Amino acid sequence: MLPGSPFIFLGSKAPRILPPLHRGYTLIEILIVLTILGGLVAIASLIYSEYRIKASETVAQEDLRQAYTSAVNFFNDSPRSVLTRGDLDKYGFRSSPRTEIRVVDGRLDRLLLVARSTHPGSRVFMVEGPVSVLAGGKDPLGPVDGPGGSGHSSSSPGAPEGTQDKTVAGAWIQPLNKSGRDRCNEKAKTELIEAFGAAQKFFQADPGGSITKDILINFGYRPSGEVNLWVINGAQATLELSATFNIPGASNFKIDSAGAIREG
Repeated sequence: MLPGSPFIFLGSKAPRILPPLHRGYTLIEILIVLTILGGLVAIASLIYSEYRIKASETVAQEDLRQAYTSAVNFFNDSPRSVLTRGDLDKYGFRSSPRTEIRVVDGRLDRLLLVARSTHPGSRVFMVEGPVSVLAGGKDPLGPVDGPGGSGHSSSSPGAPEGTQDKTVAGAWIQPLNKSGRDRCNEKAKTELIEAFGAAQKFFQADPGGSITKDILINFGYRPSGEVNLWVINGAQATLELSATFNIPGASNFKIDSAGAIREG
């Protein structure tokens, strides 16, 4: 065999080519293998991400079911009171990590609770009243299937598509719809108006002063914790406040020194 040659010479016989196993891979072959591996990794990552989103949404729905149970128990004891987020905790609700429960409307006949996972890409879910106070402290919602849930889940006749079991009060757990989102936006506007009223009280006492969020609280504004409020400009002549409900996709509202509210 000649040095550096792929041929073997055996006496007077014709040269023989070495088997392919003795040769290296070409650059094109390596690129094809890397492309296939990259595609498989991308598919696996997508499947895993979808699984995590579904699991986090199931946990959010289960938390919403438990929050609704606490709300029913609260109204059993205090049917004329207005439910707050703190009341849910007092009646046994414990939120899961990375799940947020918000009370949009805490009135018995207008109850609206929303839940969301902080995992990116997760949907917001809602359950709304009116609440029946005849549940007697029992769990008014059926158990939820899937990761983080247990038991059987089925849709009831007339329930919105993709919802869980019907409650004894006629409510369903469902993805946040336009009606629910509009009610969230209305709560943001209501708090914005309350903050504007507190600002006017301050300016009556100190026309040349400039407001902050702490000053608004001192003059009667009571933040619910469900709405994010900002003071963009605190001077009386150029006053501008901004508020948005704390869920993805909620509208942002602003109010000026004349009390005019606009979206955006």
